[in-house]
Amino acid sequence: MLVVAASLVCAWQPTAVAQQNATESEAAEASESSPDPSQPSATEQIQKLIRTQRPDEAAKLLDKALSENPDDAPLQRLHTGIAYAYLRARNNEAAVDQLHQYFKAFAPKVDSPEAAEQLASLVQQIRMFGSRTGQRDVVEQVVKQAIERCRDLEDDHPTAIQVPLARLIELRATSLANSGETEAARGLLEKQLQTLETINASDQASERTTMARLSLLATVANRFDDAEARTKLNEAFDRAMEAYPESDAIVQQYAMSEYTAISRMLGENPKQAVQRIDKAVELLKPRAKESRDLGTFLGRIESLKRRAEATLKQQQMIGKPAPPLDVDAWANTDSADVDDLKGKVVLYDFWAVWCGPCIATFPHLREWREEFGDQGFEIVGVTRYYGYKWDDENNRIMRAKEEVPPEEEQTAVARFLQSKEMQHPTIFTPERSDLQSQYAVTGIPHAVLVDRQGDVQMVKVGSGPANAQALHEKIKELLAE
Repeated sequence: MLVVAASLVCAWQPTAVAQQNATESEAAEASESSPDPSQPSATEQIQKLIRTQRPDEAAKLLDKALSENPDDAPLQRLHTGIAYAYLRARNNEAAVDQLHQYFKAFAPKVDSPEAAEQLASLVQQIRMFGSRTGQRDVVEQVVKQAIERCRDLEDDHPTAIQVPLARLIELRATSLANSGETEAARGLLEKQLQTLETINASDQASERTTMARLSLLATVANRFDDAEARTKLNEAFDRAMEAYPESDAIVQQYAMSEYTAISRMLGENPKQAVQRIDKAVELLKPRAKESRDLGTFLGRIESLKRRAEATLKQQQMIGKPAPPLDVDAWANTDSADVDDLKGKVVLYDFWAVWCGPCIATFPHLREWREEFGDQGFEIVGVTRYYGYKWDDENNRIMRAKEEVPPEEEQTAVARFLQSKEMQHPTIFTPERSDLQSQYAVTGIPHAVLVDRQGDVQMVKVGSGPANAQALHEKIKELLAE
């Protein structure tokens, strides 16, 4: 989701202070009509229950109050306060139920673009938490109803209504795409894009209509991997920042869009990614000093450069001799020597005992060694000293508070591997070794597959079935040569 949507989500979500101020105002409204001024009103009682984190009691009392005053707007708004309390209690399902009840009360009253903006933010919250709890029917229902309500306002507000409508259409299109209805999703987005393009080419154009179009273009470009939409998006950002040079919102939207786009191209075109990073950093750096949010996005984009450069280096390694191993010690083997690897297909697995994704690859490593071990294949783990020792009492490896002698950590790692039924040898690199850098390791697990001649033939970073399948197929191919 791009910044235009994300910022609105954050703006809607109540903070404790904002929620308290809102409900105090509502309490004042309700107290004016309270039959007994000496007794707290229903609103005040509910608000107290919200403050003291008793959402179940608050929900029951609100239901009772609304049964007596079903059209009381201040009471209806308390659904959001109760939802917030449920979210703090990590009860997302109950929170969605409260938000849905407020939606049913609020949606029919929406009669302006400003109210439609509030409705779109409410729908986004229902979608966010409803998707997590599997309440997809509720999500689908509110999105469709909100779109219909906005459509009803198009005759009276043909331009202004398009901004909240665009947000809702983006939610609906994303849902359709997730369900495999790609053409329907694209059709919705394209129709709304045409409407916004017409507006932005007229004297009705504004910063908000411009941002709405940028958000939809980004959705088309990223969701459908659409190169044409990506080109249009880049051009649209250039024009938008020229037309609204003081707009922090557009620049922030650009930053988030660039981060998404660059992340996608890291693996396929790291050279282009580096060029794009440099351009984004040059544009964002002067503004980032005055905006914490923009500074955060800038830091995230800058962090991608190291990954892009590492990916480029990994690609450049293919077909070239693997850097020689820098061995401080061997573990999980009685005897091993670098010369034993000559003439074999070798998988170097850079890993660590604290790395969950590394351990997730163990079943694959074990299966490959069993399948190909007698065909001239070997796996060699590569790790560093991280200060771990073996806990005999609990029969597990643990981070030590004190300094651990190298020999003790070597034994601990060997016992850890054996506890996972892993039989391949592992090397420890010296403290100041640059072996990881030579192999362009920026994250683990990091697998490097070397052929019988000692040349690198494949590099894969991360766990997962796609990487596992690619490595398995390449191992078979290299052994067959």
